[in-house]
Amino acid sequence: MGFLLALILACSGGSWSSIEDCEGLSKGPKADECWAEYLPDVFREDPERGIELVETKIEDQRVKDFVWLTVTREVDPGSYKYCERIQEEALAERCRVLVSRPHLHRELMKGQKSGGPPGGGPPGGGPPGGGPPGGGPPGGGPPDGGASGGVEAPSPASPADE
Repeated sequence: MGFLLALILACSGGSWSSIEDCEGLSKGPKADECWAEYLPDVFREDPERGIELVETKIEDQRVKDFVWLTVTREVDPGSYKYCERIQEEALAERCRVLVSRPHLHRELMKGQKSGGPPGGGPPGGGPPGGGPPGGGPPGGGPPDGGASGGVEAPSPASPADE
């Protein structure tokens, strides 16, 4: 029975029940894990405090990057401001793609009180560096070859064809 309980506790994450428990932990992987679990709630209440806690309390950069992605996804999906803090490029790109696709977070945006996303509406002109992720064709039209990818659609019959 004791082994089963130890196994369940080991698989259920940390043994903390609130953010105050994180304060009592020594810095390290367990503390980082605790902070990562509770920081999205902090960001919902006080984003400035959340930023300060991420920067001062979490040691592992990978955990920080994960927190920035989580906060973007769960708290502020309409803004790139937390994506810009992610150092691991693949995760940063995932974050930018998330923000650039509002259909991925439409339900969260419906639940907000104000008329726009918490980050101040859609970012001006798209992700940092401009253009959609992965670039886009000049002029905003379909890629070379038209919308059909280079296969021409048959033209309507003309009187001469009849």
